[in-house]
Amino acid sequence: MYQMTVFDNEGNKLVDQSLEAENDVEAREKGLAWLAEKEYLNHPYRIVHSSGRLVAFNSHKGKVPQ
Repeated sequence: MYQMTVFDNEGNKLVDQSLEAENDVEAREKGLAWLAEKEYLNHPYRIVHSSGRLVAFNSHKGKVPQ
C-alpha cells in the first residue's frame, strides 16, 4: 500500500489518497502518471510506502518574499 500526497506552495494538502501497487517501481509509475494527468507534476508531492519509505518526491520551490 502506498500513499500519494500533493501540496500547494503554501504547504496545504490538495490531494491525499492511497495508491495500490505491487512494488516501488509500479507505485512511482502509477503515481507520476496520475500526477501528469491531473497536471500536478509541478506541485510539491510525495509518494510513500506504508512503511514510510519514500518512493517519489518533489519539494516546493520556496516562497517568494513580498
